[in-house]
Amino acid sequence: MKQKKWYKLDNAAKIYPAVRTKKWSGNFRVSVTLNEPVDAAVLQQALDDIRKRIVNLNLELKKGVFWYFFEETDRPVTVEPDCKNPCGRIGGKHNRDMPYRVRYYRNRIAIEIFHALADGTGGMIFLKSLAARYIELKHNIKIPPFDGIISCDSEADPEEMEDAFKRYARFKTLKSRKELRGYHFKSPKLPDEQTSVITGILPFSELHKHTKEYGVTVTEFIVSLMIESFMLCQSESKVRSEHPVKVSVPINLRNIYPSKTLRNFALYINPGIEPRYGEFTLKEITEEVHHFMRMNNKEKYLNAIMCKNLSDEMNPAVRIMPLGIKNIAMFIGFKMYGETLVSSTFSNLGRITLPQEMIPYVERVQFMLGRFMAGMPSAAATSYNGNLYITWTSGKRDKHIERHFFTSLIKMGIPVKIESNS
Repeated sequence: MKQKKWYKLDNAAKIYPAVRTKKWSGNFRVSVTLNEPVDAAVLQQALDDIRKRIVNLNLELKKGVFWYFFEETDRPVTVEPDCKNPCGRIGGKHNRDMPYRVRYYRNRIAIEIFHALADGTGGMIFLKSLAARYIELKHNIKIPPFDGIISCDSEADPEEMEDAFKRYARFKTLKSRKELRGYHFKSPKLPDEQTSVITGILPFSELHKHTKEYGVTVTEFIVSLMIESFMLCQSESKVRSEHPVKVSVPINLRNIYPSKTLRNFALYINPGIEPRYGEFTLKEITEEVHHFMRMNNKEKYLNAIMCKNLSDEMNPAVRIMPLGIKNIAMFIGFKMYGETLVSSTFSNLGRITLPQEMIPYVERVQFMLGRFMAGMPSAAATSYNGNLYITWTSGKRDKHIERHFFTSLIKMGIPVKIESNS
């Protein structure tokens, strides 16, 4: 009997199985909308085909004595109809521990991914490769393997499965995680199985005009608008003690280091505003965010964060600690240094490009974050074919944050089309 290969979880992945609960896991979703209804049988064949090439799609999560790990599996994965509340818990007794699922609805193909398997960049490569293979089968054409598309006929590259954190960490210095606790929007929670999803669709060129006026990037401008929205809600709540409003922004380390990994390779920095200093205009917020991002989004500082994360994992006392105790320790650490420190998260996969052969069949490409454990409203974005798609997900009943955010864009003269699952 052939021995199955197994893989250690990368450094960023280790936290997710440890803090997963019976009703929640850290997931995200990437989707493509075609110009015709999805054929489920063809989609299933496309998935079966790309699984023969992409190692990540043939892994299931296993529980070891000291760490979780991924093991190769030949267990089939069946595409399934989509649901109203996306990004539900992945794993457990209902679908065992395959770390992703593929869903379809009308013209849409979506992949929901447990963050232990990959980050947004890796997930988008999975999606584009799946959509390309589907279009090839459906329309009997050949789509070239570039713009992040992996051909079923190509050979697997060992670097696709590497833990790039360990490859590039220098261990010259470690950066402390200590920060002030961030403001959390107060609102009754939705039931655990529900997630509010609100997508704003707007012309990228219209937003870009404003980012140039403020002298910032699109990501910096959206983060600034998010901070302004949270600050307004905090001031309206008339709390006794105001907390910093911070938005966690993932940095794709592939833009810094030449890695081909399809696993996690991103770190987070947390730009924000301290409201106790006084009122801030949007211009002042954008200046603060811009300079923070410029200062902290540098290889030397990011490497120090990377080394701090790895140093905890490589501590001899931690390594010999049984998994059950590790899980408790990591859950406590997550509560102290995870969602507690920030008000929200914004993840931008940027401009999505596709081969010319594929463009006529694809209407939109989107990205959304799963519901966070604390239920805080968070956002993700992509731009495709001239449009920017900003999707808010939340476990809160009230929609004040999202309303402030999109109202600000409309007041600037930017037309916004709103879609929602409620």
